[in-house]
Amino acid sequence: MLRVVSCPNCGGTVEFKAGSSLLSVCPYCSSAVARLGDDVGELEILGKVAPLIDLGSPLSLGTFGRWGNLGFRLVGHAQYDHGAGPWNEWYATFDDGRWGWLAEAQGRVYITFGQDVPGLPRWGELQVGGSFAVGKHTLVATEKKVATFLGAEGEMPFAAAPGSETRYVDAEGENHMFATLDYEGETAERIFVGQELDYDQLFDRSVLRDVAPAEAAAAVGLNCPNCGAGIELRAPDEAQRVTCGNCDSLLDASKGNELFLLSSAMPRVPEPLVPLGGEGKLEGIRWTVYGQLVKSVEAWGEKYVWTEYLLHQRSAGFRWLVESEGHWSFVEPVSAGQVVNALGSSRRYEGQRYLRFSSASARVDGLRGEFYWKVAVGDRVSAADYVAPPYMLSEERTDDELTWSRARWVGHAEIAEAFGLSNLPPARGIAPHQPNPHGRGLKGTLRLAMLTSVLLLVLAGFFALTRSEAKVASFSAGFQPTRAYKPTDTSMTGKPLPTERFTVSSGGNLAVRVNADIDSGALFLSGNLVEVGGAVVPVGIRVERYGGYSAGQSWESGARTRTVYVGQIKSGEYELSLRPEWLGSAKRPPRAIRVEVVSDVFLGTHALLPLFLLWILPLLTALRYFGFEKRRWAESDFAE
Repeated sequence: MLRVVSCPNCGGTVEFKAGSSLLSVCPYCSSAVARLGDDVGELEILGKVAPLIDLGSPLSLGTFGRWGNLGFRLVGHAQYDHGAGPWNEWYATFDDGRWGWLAEAQGRVYITFGQDVPGLPRWGELQVGGSFAVGKHTLVATEKKVATFLGAEGEMPFAAAPGSETRYVDAEGENHMFATLDYEGETAERIFVGQELDYDQLFDRSVLRDVAPAEAAAAVGLNCPNCGAGIELRAPDEAQRVTCGNCDSLLDASKGNELFLLSSAMPRVPEPLVPLGGEGKLEGIRWTVYGQLVKSVEAWGEKYVWTEYLLHQRSAGFRWLVESEGHWSFVEPVSAGQVVNALGSSRRYEGQRYLRFSSASARVDGLRGEFYWKVAVGDRVSAADYVAPPYMLSEERTDDELTWSRARWVGHAEIAEAFGLSNLPPARGIAPHQPNPHGRGLKGTLRLAMLTSVLLLVLAGFFALTRSEAKVASFSAGFQPTRAYKPTDTSMTGKPLPTERFTVSSGGNLAVRVNADIDSGALFLSGNLVEVGGAVVPVGIRVERYGGYSAGQSWESGARTRTVYVGQIKSGEYELSLRPEWLGSAKRPPRAIRVEVVSDVFLGTHALLPLFLLWILPLLTALRYFGFEKRRWAESDFAE
């Protein structure tokens, strides 16, 4: 129901379009007009509202959108600042009578609705990184700050004076769930719950303001207050800090059309490998390079330095391109609610496990260009990295803010092609999330070796089942010396064993197996396998066993049975003649010698040898793979 009143300050027409509105800004004198009761009969001026800063939003008052099947309209526009830069919040009224908030940050929009949730944590109880429950959902606190209400236009569902402060906590959950807790003192006055979305999920492009860089005023020329040099702001509606390329001064750009000196003669940073203001295409989007940060950590007496390049595209927001030791990464923000604790100190994101690699306090050593937050040399965050090549999850935490990002390792060729660069410095060492160059080869060789191994085993099983393994001869005899034993003898020759004649019905190999009751010593049998009327094949068999007592314990080595194999032979009649020789204690030669001959025997070694040769390449590749991983984790604080 539309309610129209006269502004108590100037008499101009002030409208309250939404029944939930408690404040409306006079379009004529910019007075904040608040109604005191349920009706508009009692009005109060809460102060003058300063003009809002143009933050480059595609939204405007009166814009119509659709959330699912429900339509809504933006009837109010508020701006807040938590000390690091202002942001927009839009008051929206829906077709079903409800109202909610649309907040904008870095190319994303967050839609939330007020809910009554009992047992919300108190201000002093909830710390950044802490979690709390909203129904069946668990939310992680990512920001805990005090914001100043800068001003508004249109209508508001609250009656607050410009310049007033409010405590708030932002939290994130799974599936892009987002919430804001508003505090009055120590008590959470209300919670607004919703989700993170893209503009295209809520608005038709035809109703949005055109803020495309090619058509909007992409740069504003200003002068450095320290040296007078010209400075061009590429994003005057978003820039909070900018550096002077002439005198290295750090300047405050939050006013948009005027620069203020914060510090002069900042530490010089190396010349950027990717030029500021340059453009490059990554992930299918053309990015502009806005700023360069040089950061470092110190660990074990060593200082590790890397460079971060701030990338921007109007509809996608901000991303980072990071260079460290010649390795490159493309970094995008992720929701803290999507990152969950996993086994040990690892983390899990989108179903993938990330192992903890390092943690340290990261410091800003230098900067160049412009930035969307109030950065300064000396700023510190607690950082922790988790890797699952080619990706790395990074956590950055301060007392009042928690952010997560995911980096993708990018090769030199991709960076050079994207930004038209040449002569990039070569990579040194191994990056924490660099893909293992032997990983693909290891997978391929393992797959091939396993498939071939299965085939070999199947073939081996087939041949084992189809072998006849027929016993064609079996005989026993004692050892009969050719002469009497002498105490000086170290060996003894025996009389030839009985010659055995047998028939081999099918071609193949022969197994000659000898068993002798040896206590300690060696028996050597030598002779011939003779095909009747044909070839002669020499045969030699050594059966060796030793045993005794030492330190009150018995010991033994060798065995009483030995088998030798004769290669491929034809079917036919054969004779086997063997002569024994005893080596060892002549007092105790074997009393019984048993000989068996088996034809067409399956030899497992015929399958094992190809298997061994087949696995040499995978084993060598595995050694190279794990050698690479060992060098990677040698740089980690949490080697696993």
